[in-house]
Amino acid sequence: MSESPTRLYEGLFLVSQAAAGSDYAGVVDHIKEVLARAEATVHVLTKWDERRLAYDIKADKRGTYFLALFNARSTQIANLERDCNLSETIIRALILRGDHIGEVEFEEFKKATPAEQAATLQEAEETAAADATEADANSEEAPEAVTEEVAVEAAVATEEAGDEEEK
Repeated sequence: MSESPTRLYEGLFLVSQAAAGSDYAGVVDHIKEVLARAEATVHVLTKWDERRLAYDIKADKRGTYFLALFNARSTQIANLERDCNLSETIIRALILRGDHIGEVEFEEFKKATPAEQAATLQEAEETAAADATEADANSEEAPEAVTEEVAVEAAVATEEAGDEEEK
């Protein structure tokens, strides 16, 4: 029986924010251990983001996401998913084939340090915050403009009514 070839996979692991905050190194080691049991070769394992969950999962309202790029045999993916489901640390996991990741993107991701990834994430958050502030400012300006237009229309209507009364 021949072994199946290894392929590139992308894994996104959701962990309780409380667990990641109290024992960050332990969470990373646990994810590496789960990947090692699946005989995966880990290229990149990094903290991706902390977010509020759309709905409570196992009484957790917030979660921390970890992104991993790894090579594994396709026959081991079912074992990996089973281990993630049985884990008390990992709340959810999503494993995708990495066919969509080109060689250039893969090499750039491997080169990027966690600090660079965090800076990119912070820049994106600042841009989103600036856009939200600008949208709020525009929404606040709109009622004033509408009020001014209504006042002008009311003044014109009053003048026209006065002109008609004079006639």
